[in-house]
Parts: sequence; C-alpha cells; structure tokens
Amino acid sequence: MAAGVVVAVAGSAKPRLAAAAKQIISPGMQASSVADGVQKRSGAYWRDLVFSRVLPALFFSLFLARQLLFVWDSLHSIHQPSDYLFVIQQLLALAYFTMLVVLYSTRLPKVGTDHRAAVVFIAFTGTFSAIAAPFMPGGSHREGLVLIADILATAGLAYSVWGLAYLRRSFSIVPEARRLVTGGPGEILAAVGINLATAGWPGALLILYFIVCELFRIRWEERVLAHAFPDDYPPYALRVPRYLPNPLKART
Repeated sequence: MAAGVVVAVAGSAKPRLAAAAKQIISPGMQASSVADGVQKRSGAYWRDLVFSRVLPALFFSLFLARQLLFVWDSLHSIHQPSDYLFVIQQLLALAYFTMLVVLYSTRLPKVGTDHRAAVVFIAFTGTFSAIAAPFMPGGSHREGLVLIADILATAGLAYSVWGLAYLRRSFSIVPEARRLVTGGPGEILAAVGINLATAGWPGALLILYFIVCELFRIRWEERVLAHAFPDDYPPYALRVPRYLPNPLKART
C-alpha cells in the first residue's frame, strides 16, 4: 500500500517536473527566438534606426545641452521685468530641443519619402541656416528692436513647440510621410524674431534662404503626402490654406 502511494505520488509529480523543466528551458528558448528575430531585421530597418533616429537624436542632444546652459544663465541674469520674457524664450527653446530628441528617438516608420539629392540638400541646409544665422558676422545690437524681437521670438518658439506637439512622432526635416497630421502651425516666425534685433546682412540672407527653402519643402512634402494618402490628403489640402492659417477661407 505504501509502495502504491509512493508510485502514485511519483506519477503525479511527473507533470509538475515537466512543467518546471519547461519553465527553466523557456527563457533560453525565448532568448533564442528574440535573437532570431533581431537577425531577421532587414538592412533598411537598421539604416532607418541609425540614420533616421539615433544620429539625429544625438545631434540635437548637443543643442539640448547647450540650451540647458542658456536657461541656467538666463535664470541668473534677471534684473528687470523684461528679462522674464527672455527666460520664457529660453525655456521654450529648451522644450523645443527636448521634443526634437524624444521625437527623433521614437518617430514612426515612414510610408513615403522624397530622397532626391537636391531635396535632401535644400531641406537640411534650409533648416540649419536658421540656426546658423545668429552666429553670422556683421550684425549690430539694435536697441529699439530688442523688445519687438523678443516678443516675435517667444511667440515663434511657442508656435514651433505647438507644431511639434501636433506632429509628434511624424516629425521630419526631409519631406516624408508617416501619418497624416491635419493640424498645427509652422515655425518661420521664430527664426525671424530671434534674429531681428541683431542680424546683419549675412544673417538676414540666411533667414531669407531658410524661408525660400521652407516654401520649396512644403511643395515637395505635399506631393509625398498626396502619394502616401491618396484618399485623405487631397480633400484636406483643398480646405486648408497652404502657408498661413485662415479658418474662414479654404485654399483654392
């Protein structure tokens, strides 16, 4: 009788031992399947990961670190009420670069793009011409325009942060389609405001170049979106103005 009990217990333990063994083996098997999945990633996936996410995020991290220093300095340089506007401007710029780093790291895969060499060149040089404009020589400090410039720059940066909040994971510099975003503003106003009080002719020419490049980029991006979303984008494009928001008038 006792032997029968032992046999019965041993028999009932076998399924539990098998389950335990399966649990012990499963992590290794899961790790192996994950490794197999990684190995099956295409070259296009890795190129997109490195060149469309990691490298841009690292690049804008440099601007983010620089902007942190600007914010710190501005907080310790408040001497009059108008200085608070400059602090707000720096905080908005910090939010802008922070969002760029996060959005580049997490943005959606593209479903359409225009990677012609001229398009890529104009998109990148146009974007960074606005960043380079304040560092160009030949400028002078125009005291009478400082307050106006600060107001324009602050409004423009707020507008730009708002635009990124709309685009979220669909943001890109090169004309690309990830999902159809049917709202949000642009960011030309920020570039004009930041340089209004100090830019010389070289900086002014860079801002002009930035605006022209943005106009070209808008046209190219429209074609990419129309091709990627043939059912949804054309009706949206007909009812929304191309350049400036105008809720009372559809684009013709």
